[in-house]
Amino acid sequence: MSYAAPRFLTLLATLSVLAAAQLSAQRDMVKRELPELSSPFANDRAEAVARLVAVEEDISADLRLTYQIADLQERLGLLEIARLREDAGLLQQGVEGLGHDDERMRLEAREYLLVLPFEELQPELADLTEHQVGAWEQFYSFRIRRDISLVLLEAHLMPGKYFGQFDQLRKLDNRRLDLELLKILDADPDFTEPLNAASYQIIDRDTPAVRAFEPSWRRLQAAAGALGPAVAYQNKLVLDQRVSTEVARFPRSAFHAALEVLVSVRAAAARALAGSEPSPELATLLMLRYAVLREQTPTPELLSMVDLEVIRTEIELTLARLGDDTLLQARIERLRSQIDRVQEVRSNVNMRAGSRPDLIAQNEIAHLLLRAGDLEGAEQEWAMAVANTQELMREAEGRNRSSLASYLAAVYYNLACAQSLQSKVSKALSSLKEAVTHGYKDYAWMLDDGDLHNVRVTEGFRAWFMDYAPPAVADRLGDSR
Repeated sequence: MSYAAPRFLTLLATLSVLAAAQLSAQRDMVKRELPELSSPFANDRAEAVARLVAVEEDISADLRLTYQIADLQERLGLLEIARLREDAGLLQQGVEGLGHDDERMRLEAREYLLVLPFEELQPELADLTEHQVGAWEQFYSFRIRRDISLVLLEAHLMPGKYFGQFDQLRKLDNRRLDLELLKILDADPDFTEPLNAASYQIIDRDTPAVRAFEPSWRRLQAAAGALGPAVAYQNKLVLDQRVSTEVARFPRSAFHAALEVLVSVRAAAARALAGSEPSPELATLLMLRYAVLREQTPTPELLSMVDLEVIRTEIELTLARLGDDTLLQARIERLRSQIDRVQEVRSNVNMRAGSRPDLIAQNEIAHLLLRAGDLEGAEQEWAMAVANTQELMREAEGRNRSSLASYLAAVYYNLACAQSLQSKVSKALSSLKEAVTHGYKDYAWMLDDGDLHNVRVTEGFRAWFMDYAPPAVADRLGDSR
């Protein structure tokens, strides 16, 4: 027994020596690779970078120490390594590099800082020169706008999905975020470069092959790089010589796609503002922009691609979320008048559902109520739409009856969403079953739709979905356990 403790201590000491030796070897490795980072041969430099990127242990401190003794070419390699590792260890050095005399250093520092998580971008500004602070502030503005653009472009790719997609933007300073979103709403030229950078970043990601068939994705691909002339035009809605010169640099199809994408992004910006702190100042700023949009009219040949009504509607919804529903209620009353006019003339019940202004208006009212936060009102509106459509189906015939059944399937699905958001999971599941009975088939969307989250996590939904969904889609639910 008397020998146990000394032996144990000896073992601990041995392990400590081995650990220290291993750590020292890792640090030596960073220093040892330094000459290779300045090799005249690109292949040698690439291999050295790859070796250090592959190191599993934390080498942040080693990168910082080595950076102090490195020359310019070696520092470029160290920043590249930190970028590929997404290692914030060279944050301060990267910020200093933004104001460097050498263009290569400025570019490498910028690319490095662009990949770091936003919350880690907290350099010691007191240690920077005035010139470096200016370069940092310019980069910081671009980084915020690039990050906002990424989220808004993702919103363009997910039309109709409003389940917390702007939460990450709220991590920024709310005041700064509001001002930047208002700039997007104005199609401010400050967002030209950030939007283009974000569009390329999204397109360069690995994406599911099925996305290639989505219209919103195809438009973004066509628009990539051409968002500049779209911003320039929508800022004033004037095709002057300067804007026309910008437009001429791109294929007409790319410009048209960019116009549609930008409208979607501006609408998403208005929608994101609904998450802001309500204030008279913000409401006034939104009303000013709404007034401008009411007076603007796109050039006739671009009218179908610059649908300002989409943006106006989003501003009305945001104002309602912020406490002023005057404009939204006026829109809803116009839609109800449209329903009343159809009912007064007793229009042909055999008109296709997609062509009936009363059905279109009632569905739109329910969507507006849902997105304004009146979940119970939306549920009641879709419940009335179910009753009205069932009555029409009793009188309809042939294809028009089938058209009404398809419409009813969509209404039941929307009703399920409104019920799920209120945690009425039994009613939501019942409505989903009715939607499928009447022909709804997009089971994959049921797994992605944020509005169905509350019902989707129940065992009742799981059991029903596994029985009715196609096996390939049902397996996705099974894998999520």
